[in-house]
Amino acid sequence: MGHRSTQIYTDMASLTEQSLAFQGSALAFYHRILARTVRWQIEGQTNVTKAKASERPLLWLFWHEQLSIFVTYAVRFVGGERFTIVTLGGDPRGDILSRFASTLGATPYGVDMQGNPMEAGRKVLRIIEALKGGKDSFMAPDGPDGPAFAPKAGASFLARKAEAAIIPVGGFTKAGYALRRWDKYLIPLPLARLHMVFGEPIFVNKRDKEEVVTEQIVAALTAVYHQARR
Repeated sequence: MGHRSTQIYTDMASLTEQSLAFQGSALAFYHRILARTVRWQIEGQTNVTKAKASERPLLWLFWHEQLSIFVTYAVRFVGGERFTIVTLGGDPRGDILSRFASTLGATPYGVDMQGNPMEAGRKVLRIIEALKGGKDSFMAPDGPDGPAFAPKAGASFLARKAEAAIIPVGGFTKAGYALRRWDKYLIPLPLARLHMVFGEPIFVNKRDKEEVVTEQIVAALTAVYHQARR
């Protein structure tokens, strides 16, 4: 009886893993469709050029509501293989996003500060090393659980340790579906017109104070967020 119960548990776990993997792959497929069909209105491309010209690691930041819009842009204009990103370790949502990211070519690191802080710290160091080695990264400072527009410390920490150039990102579309949850997560529809805004890059140094960098991030993301909606 014990062996049978163990086998049932194993089979159920396997089905759950397959379900999460399918959801992540389906998300990636949908964003590939979006990248090929949406129409673009882009402002501030010179700011992206300025950030790249600094030869610093690039950290693209946006509020969590706009994650789907940014991924659509990244698939179309940057390429998933350019990115190494933080996902939520020890959580089914993180498993979905890890499959989503890896299917698009990115390198995800599931960071679980609650479950295994030592391992999480090692993964964060790998992300910083990847940034310094030429990879880009992106992050929603108010994710994964909000509240909306209230940043966690992670974005400032990564930016300071990697001495990154932060690119503030704003995105909006009227042809999309906003989920009824804390971030009003906006999912564009195929053939939508996406309005992207890139703000002045923020050049961050190791000795910058966390609270100062956080204030700069909030001000910049708030500005491009509203500009995209106008």
